[in-house]
Amino acid sequence: MFERRSQKNSIAIEKIFAVLVVVFTSITFIIQPVFSIPDEGAHFTNAYSIFHDDPKRGNFSEYRNQYSNNIDMYRNFTFIERFTKKRTYNQDKLGFNFTLGRVQYLPQSVGMLLGQFIYPSAGVLLSFGRLFNLIIYILAIYFAIKKAKFGKWMMAAVALLPMSIQQAVSISYDVFFFVTVFLTFSLVTNLVTRQERLKWRDYLPIFFVICLLFTAKQSSLVMLLYFLALPVSLIKPNFFTSIIDAIWQFFNRYRLLFVVLIILSSLVFIQYYFKNYDGLTRGLQVLFNTFFRPDIKTDLDSTVVTGIVGNFGWLTHRFPEWFVILDFIFLFLILLNEPKIKLQNRFVFTSTIIFLINIIMVSMTMFTLWTVGALKQFDFMHAVGEQGRYYTPFLLCLIPMGIFLQKFITVKISNFVMRDLFVSVVVINFIYFVVLTLLFYYTTDGGVRFILQIIKWIRGIL
Repeated sequence: MFERRSQKNSIAIEKIFAVLVVVFTSITFIIQPVFSIPDEGAHFTNAYSIFHDDPKRGNFSEYRNQYSNNIDMYRNFTFIERFTKKRTYNQDKLGFNFTLGRVQYLPQSVGMLLGQFIYPSAGVLLSFGRLFNLIIYILAIYFAIKKAKFGKWMMAAVALLPMSIQQAVSISYDVFFFVTVFLTFSLVTNLVTRQERLKWRDYLPIFFVICLLFTAKQSSLVMLLYFLALPVSLIKPNFFTSIIDAIWQFFNRYRLLFVVLIILSSLVFIQYYFKNYDGLTRGLQVLFNTFFRPDIKTDLDSTVVTGIVGNFGWLTHRFPEWFVILDFIFLFLILLNEPKIKLQNRFVFTSTIIFLINIIMVSMTMFTLWTVGALKQFDFMHAVGEQGRYYTPFLLCLIPMGIFLQKFITVKISNFVMRDLFVSVVVINFIYFVVLTLLFYYTTDGGVRFILQIIKWIRGIL
């Protein structure tokens, strides 16, 4: 059960989030260059094609190829042309090509359609698409934090990480992905703490979240495992609940045997997944090299780990590792100061497993579909193409483990000290992100000599 707190000492975390996210995203909306987010040109055409028919039947490939991140346009300030130069979008007839599989592009496409009517330039279309995507991000995550029964500080912190802010102010479908993970976790916190059985109306948000999981990135499907770890008391006892309960009772009684079964099942799955790539031994070697050999996978630290917090643009500028370590320490402190609540071991275990499975599955998918499939690197013994942003929203899955660790690690921080620490860290993160963005895109040399130039400018004034 939750610790009782007086109304006087309570803090509306969702309100703090709302203020900070509006400020952060407003500034980012202004300074973040067009098409500067990974694959944003592809996301542009995917969203644009929902309300347009391509007469050339080339999936608007001319737009996809033209809209790349041109750094020089910002360093010489010719990027204004992206906003002022009209494009001949009217050559593409309006159409309606929406399917459920493209729902993650719907907000952007509506914004882009409106932008086209206002002024048909690439910059205007992209800006309106970003704006509508951003509105969904802010409203959905505010709602998720407000309705969550625990983990609010961590949810707000993850949603305000510089990497999250960059993706929120983009046309990428990562916004839909982030929203899906946040809403799912928020719903799960309500279900796992619920004391009475579900009523018919309670199944509506469950159905809604499951639909989101099936329409977002495939990696989000792993969160369906949460529904196997919920209290069986939520529904009327039946054959299915008795089976689930029996499995978890077996886990509690024979934990070592259960772990062995999980390991054996994982090996069987790896053998099946890599059956066309030399099987189990190749799979194990690929996974080992991907996660434990930074000399082989040279972007393991810079792109994957650092990218969870901040590897920006087209992987062009990022936070240093020492700063990322401080951010991870900050997130760990938040986990250890979440309100104490009694959680079943099955839920803690499942949530942690979801976090780990997501990491492994993303790497396996990137190996088969990208490393071998797209790049044709058949001899590679490690996965290529993973980025830390794929894992950022899944940091929420570590919240139950953090609450569990409070039994062994005691770190007490008052609500108001936590509030001040939280605001300070996220603001410092954002300022650093803004400085890196301005230096990289808006100075002629990428900010290599900016201190010398500022001192020279001050001396000139004096």
